[in-house]
Amino acid sequence: MIRAVLPGMRARGDGWIVNMSSVAGLVGALGFGYYAAAKFAIEGLTATLREEVEPFGVRVLAVAPAAFRTSAFSYFQNETVDAYVPMVEAVKAAFVDAHGKQAGDPVRGVQAVISAMNAPVPPHRIVLGNSGYDAVVAMHENALAELRANEKLSRSADF
Repeated sequence: MIRAVLPGMRARGDGWIVNMSSVAGLVGALGFGYYAAAKFAIEGLTATLREEVEPFGVRVLAVAPAAFRTSAFSYFQNETVDAYVPMVEAVKAAFVDAHGKQAGDPVRGVQAVISAMNAPVPPHRIVLGNSGYDAVVAMHENALAELRANEKLSRSADF
């Protein structure tokens, strides 16, 4: 798809690519390893794509929503590894219980994305929802603290 659309955006010197990530693509999600892995991949692709197309006037935004009132919670598969069944069933039960009660409003989420795209300095990523925002901020603060605590070890790997 992108190869079909990008030439037109390059020719115009303008355009947007909006990639749907997830809070799970930034902090992971217990019981959703494959989903989180796919969303982490979208985060990496988006960061690289942004640099590649910026010289052509094309902007790229990653959207990382938390839980929104959509039908997303209705798609569960049964776990086939016995050791993981209790954990997956607990996660599934929590999601089923939360279905229809998610804090995220899809209409407000779309409005936030459009506002981000129209900002004087558009962000590279927008996290949607209070719980998602709090989780991502905590993850980044913890990661930065851990990185700084291990700076000497990290820097010791060079010649």
